Amino acid sequence: MQTKKLVIFGLGQRGGIYAAFAKAYPEKFQLVAIIENDEKRIWYAKKEYPGTRLFENYQDFLKEKIPADIVAVATQDEDHREHAIAMMAAGYDLLLEKPIANNPSDCMDIYNAGKRYGRKAVVCHVLRYTPFYSTVKKIIDSGKLGEIVTVHASENVGYYHQAHSFVRGPWRNKAQSSPMILAKCCHDMDILRYLIGEECQSVSSYGGLEYFHLGNAPEGSTQYCSECPHTDCVFKAQTIYTSPQGRFFSNYFSVREKTDENILEDLQKTQYDRCVFRCDNDVVDHQVTILQFANGKTACHTMTAFSKEIYRDLKIHGTKAELVGCVEENALEIRYFGGEVEKIAIDVSAANVGGHMGGDYYMMNSLFKTLNGEVADGITYLDVSIESHLMSFAAEESRLNGGNAVKIEK
Repeated sequence: MQTKKLVIFGLGQRGGIYAAFAKAYPEKFQLVAIIENDEKRIWYAKKEYPGTRLFENYQDFLKEKIPADIVAVATQDEDHREHAIAMMAAGYDLLLEKPIANNPSDCMDIYNAGKRYGRKAVVCHVLRYTPFYSTVKKIIDSGKLGEIVTVHASENVGYYHQAHSFVRGPWRNKAQSSPMILAKCCHDMDILRYLIGEECQSVSSYGGLEYFHLGNAPEGSTQYCSECPHTDCVFKAQTIYTSPQGRFFSNYFSVREKTDENILEDLQKTQYDRCVFRCDNDVVDHQVTILQFANGKTACHTMTAFSKEIYRDLKIHGTKAELVGCVEENALEIRYFGGEVEKIAIDVSAANVGGHMGGDYYMMNSLFKTLNGEVADGITYLDVSIESHLMSFAAEESRLNGGNAVKIEK
């Protein structure tokens, strides 16, 4: 198979993973260009990828007409329409970060542009590529569970992840990014559609912003954690970003070596130093979504900020057995009715780049195979991903209207 030329458009958390994969596996991807306008990330790009062309403006990149097999669009949600269409119009196929865009109109504009310019866009629904969910899909298709009747899934965001990404960070305000059900859970909507294997027909949803608002600010708290007298607050930025589980998120404001001293210095007075009760966030911190599928199958999805760790769990109820599992534990059980319990351990040891329990690593491998004309598991293009986004938009519409059912219309 031939090495493929890769362009990274946006060297943030997601784009950084794809760049790191290319660096680790140069026989698969050659990183030929990076498009990035953030000063700290430009410095990082020069340091980590000195032989790669660097552009601060995507129009300058387009003028160069650099040959590439794929452009990874990993910019902010609200910019996807402009950036994706510009790249496809210039003749590039895309690896497009989810969500496709943050409103139905922009999603359809990108989809129609792909058809108009004859370009393909692989959407980064990385959960499809995890050994966990690919194993679940094979079990369902084998018939071991019988006919699927209902599914329950939960996404436990983690108190520190919620504080970082959805209270202080880029996805805190739906007007500037996306509603929570789209920004965080379109992965889950896609997985439910993928596992059940039928079109979703209607959605009801409930939820809100219960805790992270000014009404819950402790007396005497300040705008910035670095100045706050409440040193024992579990959401204190200085505690989160120097903790083992939160240190990774310091990449959003610090590109230096991850010592406590560097992190604390770079954190001070940034948006990530703000009190979680004094931010401009408006996305929900809990939401329950109920989905009705074509042939009577149902699913329920719960998103909550209020968990100690980040994890997803899954229960599938079939006519012959139930399946129970937790993604982060990489373990499944098939509980046969009137029979034994089959325990399945899942190996993700090969995944040495990225996160999502191996999803990033296996997605990039599947992309490499696809670009070389081979059949690869999990690959999902715009025409399929549109469905999960319509499910998410319907869920938000329902939530804003007191849980009234919303029909899915393509």
